[in-house]
Amino acid sequence: MNTKNPSVLFFIFALLALLLGACALSAQGDDPTLVVKAFYDAFNEGDIEKAMSLTAEDYVMNDPFGTYNRADAAIQWQAVYDAGLTFNQTNFVHSGNGRVTSCYEVFENGTSIDKGCGNVTHVVDGKIVYDGLENAEQIWVVQKYYEALNAGNLDAAMSYIATDAMFINPTGTYEGADSIRESLEGLVKDGITFNLSNFRNTDGTVVYDYEVLQGGDVLDKGTNGLTQVKDGWIVFDGTEETLPAR
Repeated sequence: MNTKNPSVLFFIFALLALLLGACALSAQGDDPTLVVKAFYDAFNEGDIEKAMSLTAEDYVMNDPFGTYNRADAAIQWQAVYDAGLTFNQTNFVHSGNGRVTSCYEVFENGTSIDKGCGNVTHVVDGKIVYDGLENAEQIWVVQKYYEALNAGNLDAAMSYIATDAMFINPTGTYEGADSIRESLEGLVKDGITFNLSNFRNTDGTVVYDYEVLQGGDVLDKGTNGLTQVKDGWIVFDGTEETLPAR
């Protein structure tokens, strides 16, 4: 092969660039901490479009002003940048299942105005699905679990449940992932769904109002539904009355 031919050299360089780019994307997809870092790097450069390209369609963003879906989050992130805010994210830790914790320092026009270590980001298939503080994440986990259960998607529902979790409901007490999955299969088979609202969170103990439905008919309702979330995993699901003393 004549490597002195300019067209051949161009082809080789182009091929190498494509291969290096593919390797970079693969590494980013394999390591969720790199996805989170890339998002904040793009934001700090003012490239909101690039940052949002790293988010999934069902992306949820939480900040001190509220919780936003993907479309609203893009507007909010732009407003945050226009206000002169940037973020220094450090101490990235992948705690498992695509969940990344990090510390943060917020700057306003170069001046530090806030710092902490309670930021959490969830990455699925190389895309960010949640980003915000841990107390909002805990409510989000409960919502996503019940959303998946209502859709009959048991694999997705179980992805939020710890292997040693305990569930207590009117049909019994279920300990461990296998026992819990079997009980959920019965709920899905019977067409049972749940409507949750009015979430209150205290250190991962999420209390909410609920309705239990079957075919649109309300079978039960209350204001004492309770789910405990620890490190992004559901460890208990029941009511305030059935929560074991620990």
